[in-house]
Amino acid sequence: MTSLIEDMQRDDWPVVRAIYGEGLATGLAAFTLAPPKWPAWNRDHLPFARLVARDDAGDVCGWAALSLVPDT
Repeated sequence: MTSLIEDMQRDDWPVVRAIYGEGLATGLAAFTLAPPKWPAWNRDHLPFARLVARDDAGDVCGWAALSLVPDT
């Protein structure tokens, strides 16, 4: 299997959110219990470097995004 890395599109959000939720369910991924809805996620992540990995069928199988982290 090969993966293609592409810019995340707004239409990718439902799958990205589902993958995010799977990570949160482990209790190891973040301090939050549920993935946010699109407006909050969009607000809290930088508009560039939002990436998805697609499998051979073109389905999203992973993602990465940058967010600001306060230095306080």
